[in-house]
Amino acid sequence: MSEQCAAAATLNYGTGNELLEASATITTCKPTQRQFNVRLEKPLAKDEQLALTGDVKALGEWQLSRCVPLERGQDDFSWQTTVLLQSCRQLEYRYFVYVEDDAGNKQIRRWETHFKPRSLGPCTELSCSQLDVFGITSDTQQVHRGWLNHEVIVQLKFNAEKMFQVHDIETFDPQHVQLKVVPVEQTAGLKVEYTKQEYGRSQLQEQPVFGVPYTKNDIVIFHITLPLEKVMTQRFRLDCYNMANELLGSASLASAEMNGSEGLLQLHIKSSRDSQETLARLRLPYVLVQPYQYSALDFKTTYAHYWPKSWPNLDVGHRGNGKSYIAEAPIERENTIASFLSAHEHHADMIELDVHLTADGIPVIYHDFGLRTAPPGKQITKPEQLEYVLIKDINYELLKRLRIFSVINGREVREYPSHNAEPRPEHRIFPRLEEVLVQLPKSLGIDVEIKWPQRRNGGGSEAEQTIDKNFFADRVLHLVIRLGCGRPIIFSSFDADMCTMLRFKQNIFPVMFLTQGETKKWQPFNDLRTRNFLAAINNAQAFELAGTAPHAEDFLHENAAQMLQQAKDQGQIAVIWGDDCNSKERVKYFTKIGATATCYDRSDLFMPEGKQRAFFNSPALLKEFEAQCRI
Repeated sequence: MSEQCAAAATLNYGTGNELLEASATITTCKPTQRQFNVRLEKPLAKDEQLALTGDVKALGEWQLSRCVPLERGQDDFSWQTTVLLQSCRQLEYRYFVYVEDDAGNKQIRRWETHFKPRSLGPCTELSCSQLDVFGITSDTQQVHRGWLNHEVIVQLKFNAEKMFQVHDIETFDPQHVQLKVVPVEQTAGLKVEYTKQEYGRSQLQEQPVFGVPYTKNDIVIFHITLPLEKVMTQRFRLDCYNMANELLGSASLASAEMNGSEGLLQLHIKSSRDSQETLARLRLPYVLVQPYQYSALDFKTTYAHYWPKSWPNLDVGHRGNGKSYIAEAPIERENTIASFLSAHEHHADMIELDVHLTADGIPVIYHDFGLRTAPPGKQITKPEQLEYVLIKDINYELLKRLRIFSVINGREVREYPSHNAEPRPEHRIFPRLEEVLVQLPKSLGIDVEIKWPQRRNGGGSEAEQTIDKNFFADRVLHLVIRLGCGRPIIFSSFDADMCTMLRFKQNIFPVMFLTQGETKKWQPFNDLRTRNFLAAINNAQAFELAGTAPHAEDFLHENAAQMLQQAKDQGQIAVIWGDDCNSKERVKYFTKIGATATCYDRSDLFMPEGKQRAFFNSPALLKEFEAQCRI
């Protein structure tokens, strides 16, 4: 039994909890032995334990460190414990599965994620017994992976077209190879899983004995959970087998080689017969996900998969009331509080906004990675006279002073008021995310898009990025958890790894994978997960995202409804976005084919006729989101 959990269990029988408080005020409320009996549909792994937490002190008040452990029963499918609780109080609780590392820290492997926790009514006897089935309440099964606490996730990603450089195709054929990641040192709390992303079968799972079959254009990601204190010391080996299960060679890698949140490992696969012979070279991308650093989260509730089927197709205002650095722009500039409020006024259910970090770590709202500017007083008549600067390289006070230009249709140069030159606060460019969360009404949902530049398949990147990815994610999460709760919020990003981070750093808000899909408008990205809708669905399934935000161009054909049904069959949402949404006819079309929501410009022009109010403009509906607030 965990020492921490055992301590909590001992406290349950002490006198310094709510039992005394109850007896002092309610004479009919007596301490009662409540027995919790749980059946499992399949046994736990040898290192896994079952625990209980709930909304009173005796059950740990939803805190991981104060959980109540259960003991194995007569068989591997039965677990039980007894807790002294108030007899007259209605209680809420959840079960979860965890493991402990060598330091006694817990990792949440799986937990019950129903929107409403289990409920336990009053007991009039001296002892009462409760029989539950793990993960099932009201005949509905819902269990998901936990969030990071004292551990990290390392992902090794086979997600590009060209991974191997081979010396001799006869000796090592990268088109027919099996891959396996093997820890050199075994330690408690270390687990290696993988996803081979195929429709309906992309969930993380244990590795086969002789590795995962891999060929070019497969998407295979090794998902390693590792105790935090082992990050700098853990070593691994990548074993490569042929299809006859014969070991061809291996490459060594160490977690200490992974500098920062992401990077590229240069591995040499050495022959199993001659350690001096290099069979192939491998350029292996990795991402390292750290726990959210600002505050501990709890089991109280989760909205990570909360999107009821009874909700209608939602209308989402793209950048507020639409793009503004174009020829026929709305009155309000995009990504300003004025633009968000305009969309709300025209009954948008949610707005989409874009978040960057400045050089001094301030989350600000703007679409592009950089901006066109010029020195004060300089007269600008041609596009080539403008300078382009990245937001990540500018501190916020300087950003507010910069002149802002756009180039219309590749020729016309227009200047717009800088932040400091705009007298109306709600119309100022570069609002801070903090301001937006505070000033927008709770009845206006927010799609928080995290901007992170992508590498293009033909070479190069959308922009340079030098800010650490974990730092970026934590800064945004800190504000949203603290100030954004109590309203519908969803995170999105074109960066698949940022989506993974947002998913495993927190358990409150849903995350969706934003993709451009199969398009003729832009060059494809390097990451194969971004290339088409099916790949996006598979990645969302692998890492338990709420769903995807695919580009509208993917759905302008007769099979569009069937494609969206593929997402629904996996329990996912699909929020369609793009210029092809920008008309009343198209908004109606995407609703008809089954989009979860449609994100478009100009709510003032294209909102469906007859819509009288935004969907979330309902006190009863907003009350459902109050439990998001932890502080």
